Amino acid sequence: MKYKLLALDVDGTLLGPDHTLADETIEAIKQAQEAGLKVCIATGRSYIETLDAWKQLRLKKPYQPMIVVGGALVCEPDTGRTLYQTTIQRELACEFADALNEQGYSALALVDSWRHGFDYYLAASSDARQVHSGWFAKMNVTVCEVDKLCSSDDMAVPLRIHSLINPEKVDGIIERMQQRFDGQLYIHAIYAPNYEVTILEAFSIKANKWTGLSYIAQGLRIPPSRIVAVGDDINDLPMLAGADLGVAMPQSPDNVKEAADMTIEKTLAEFIRQLIAGKFQ
Repeated sequence: MKYKLLALDVDGTLLGPDHTLADETIEAIKQAQEAGLKVCIATGRSYIETLDAWKQLRLKKPYQPMIVVGGALVCEPDTGRTLYQTTIQRELACEFADALNEQGYSALALVDSWRHGFDYYLAASSDARQVHSGWFAKMNVTVCEVDKLCSSDDMAVPLRIHSLINPEKVDGIIERMQQRFDGQLYIHAIYAPNYEVTILEAFSIKANKWTGLSYIAQGLRIPPSRIVAVGDDINDLPMLAGADLGVAMPQSPDNVKEAADMTIEKTLAEFIRQLIAGKFQ
């Protein structure tokens, strides 16, 4: 088989609209491993949010590292130990958080919990109650609330900053933020189905799923020409473009399908079986 590494997004790819993992997908991935294909997760979720989905896959050792936080962090799935990370420069993180606050949104700063012992800073604003009910209430995380994100030089540097955005206002806000931080931050808006909210999120300009996937591939000595990546949303675009075979899910937006090399016709499980059989050589 030509391909040696398979990267899979979680929401909308591994998990369906009901947030469950199909038995046929688990079985297909098992067959992929038996055929010699290495499998890793590449998701926008944090480590703690991803762990349950990873466990459901029942992957065999040796486990491949897990790409989380949109590629800003690569970690060991079984221990949570950080292997690689790309943080946002402190002054830039402060400026972005302040810009969100000016528009009435709380800045949620995700940090490396393995290193720092907690998950989020919350720079509270007028929507702080909504943040707690719409985000933290659904997560098993530790939150450190602060008046302002950069109130101390001792504060951990974030991997990602995001806010819960009113869907009716998201287009205008993202346009303003992208113009203001052009070339400085990687910014996009995305719907998070596991929380049923729209979020505006920012990363280091160097952080995306492809940089995380490249880190794993280099350790395995696997070139891009032997990598397959499957995803369904805007944050998957870098890895779909970087992999030799970039694959979009059937429900992906048109811009994702256009960027991919192919779109799955039916199910992820069927695609994986075809991949093992050598259909996409």
